[in-house]
Amino acid sequence: MAGGNHPKSSSHKPPPSSALSSYRKSRWESPKNPPSDQKPKPSPNKHSPAQPKSLPAPTHPSFSSHGPPLPYSEPPPPPPAYGFHMLERRTIVLADGSVRSYFALPPDYDFTPRHNSLLRPEFHFSPEAAGFRDRREYINGPGPMKRKFGVDEEKELQHLMSRANSSRDRLVGTSGHFDEETRAAKYMRTTPGAVGPSVVKHKYDEVDHAMLKKVFLHFVKVINENVALRKSYLVEDGKQGRLQCIACRRSSKDFSDMHGLIMHTYNSDNADLRVDHLGLHKALCVLMGWNYSKPPDNSKAYKFLPPDEAAANQDDLIMWPPVVIIHNTLTGKGKDGRMEGLGNKAMDKTIRDLGFGTGKSKSLYGREGHLGITLVKFAGDQSGLKDAVRLAEYFEKDSRGRKVWARVQPLSLGKDDENNPSLVTVDQRTGEKKRILYGYLGTASDLDKVDFETRKKAVIESRREIKASK
Repeated sequence: MAGGNHPKSSSHKPPPSSALSSYRKSRWESPKNPPSDQKPKPSPNKHSPAQPKSLPAPTHPSFSSHGPPLPYSEPPPPPPAYGFHMLERRTIVLADGSVRSYFALPPDYDFTPRHNSLLRPEFHFSPEAAGFRDRREYINGPGPMKRKFGVDEEKELQHLMSRANSSRDRLVGTSGHFDEETRAAKYMRTTPGAVGPSVVKHKYDEVDHAMLKKVFLHFVKVINENVALRKSYLVEDGKQGRLQCIACRRSSKDFSDMHGLIMHTYNSDNADLRVDHLGLHKALCVLMGWNYSKPPDNSKAYKFLPPDEAAANQDDLIMWPPVVIIHNTLTGKGKDGRMEGLGNKAMDKTIRDLGFGTGKSKSLYGREGHLGITLVKFAGDQSGLKDAVRLAEYFEKDSRGRKVWARVQPLSLGKDDENNPSLVTVDQRTGEKKRILYGYLGTASDLDKVDFETRKKAVIESRREIKASK
């Protein structure tokens, strides 16, 4: 009937727009129930709104659907429960007397892992367990994404596994506890003067030792044979004048004291003169009686060396061929007013009477005549060194060595030598007067006492190294 409602049109009337918009508000939300009189019927019509599917819950990557989970039975343990509130303030007294403070964990702190899974986890990786079809797919990747260059997949996988196991072994010890050595290495410091355990690599280890020794002995001779240069270093640590680096030669700048010069020689950035500066650094430290094996820093702790060690370092540097220096060989003044003393032949006879016949004497003379000094030279070999040391030890045992002569010499100035019991002895039977001889083995510090020819030909050697080369 025209103008009437068709009976089927009411059943297919679309729902109101407001109801449809609320129904299609979000595909992630549950749809609201439409009005009771507009309930949709199930129909394969493509225009009908589809029921939204629920999303899967997110999972851990190790539990992917491509394969069984990785062999971790339990989650990793929490980190060690320590913080700044557990640190203790400690103090340490350095060699120079200064006090430093630092923070550390208590001595009884338990470093045992908090979980049994860290005691020695056995990690066995399986590409199949991770969801890959085989090892080739694990290395090259799935599908057509292959590597452009040929690689031995088996060797690369073994390399990856070895790195993983080595990392585990470094962190966990064989007994299930963290290795003490590993933990100690964490707190090692490589800066000089640091508080606590320190491993400082000395710059001497970075250069050739044979070349360093050669340069060191060269500068020892240069410094000791130049009286003015050595005095400028020794007098008040060089603070009386401006010092220069003899390794830099003419291009050297001035330094206000020995500490500045020492710091320059050790930290020089000139690669061409690096060995020269380190050799000079060692020579200056031996001259000053300081510790050359300790890197210098602003704390100046390298200056503290026991006197016995400092003297041993200086006495080790001897003149070569070996020489024994004998003092107080004067016999008086001659008719011309010049000083006279024991000649070479008379001294050779005296040495032979003492049981040392291999040495050869040489008396030293100056403008005023005999200087009262006689050199006894020996052969430049092991036997010559042995005889020279025996003669020096003879004077030392009889309390007539270097140290005693250093005390007697100032007392003899301005006095009559013939009446000085420290210089002359009188035979009670015959009344004959004899000179008391003092002698010691010649070292680098004695280069200014010998004549020009001997000083020019002599070289400086280490007595310890000569004995070690037997």
